[in-house]
Amino acid sequence: MFDRTFLTQAFGVIFVGLGLAARLGMWKKWYWGSRGAVYGYLPMGLVFLLFAFDSQAAARLGSLHVAYQALMVLLGLCALWWTFRPPAFVKPAWVRWVEAYPQNLYDAMAKAVKQGEAWEAHMTSPESLDAWVKSLRPKNRKKAGG
Repeated sequence: MFDRTFLTQAFGVIFVGLGLAARLGMWKKWYWGSRGAVYGYLPMGLVFLLFAFDSQAAARLGSLHVAYQALMVLLGLCALWWTFRPPAFVKPAWVRWVEAYPQNLYDAMAKAVKQGEAWEAHMTSPESLDAWVKSLRPKNRKKAGG
């Protein structure tokens, strides 16, 4: 039989790790496929970790265990909020750069990514992203006018 505590801790570490990697810009592939879900990974990972130690916390905290459980609930709500309506401070800088473009240019970027264009290297600075966006404009004009 497997150890549920270890499994819960593993999920917590994985979710926290993925959330931090996305937030720090070390993992970008998630963006165009599932843009919002990754923001909630960090608080959800913390919920898993706190839950893994819930019985120990109950034994040590006594009546303060309610606060521990309240923290888990708040982190769970935070995970839902950050997943479905992420505030700007949760988003990595490069995501804010991408989302600052007008919808037509954003759509051009999404289309280029779906067509297999390499895009991650353009997310190193606003200038690099802007150069990539400018390179997409002529392609879109030719197709629209041609």
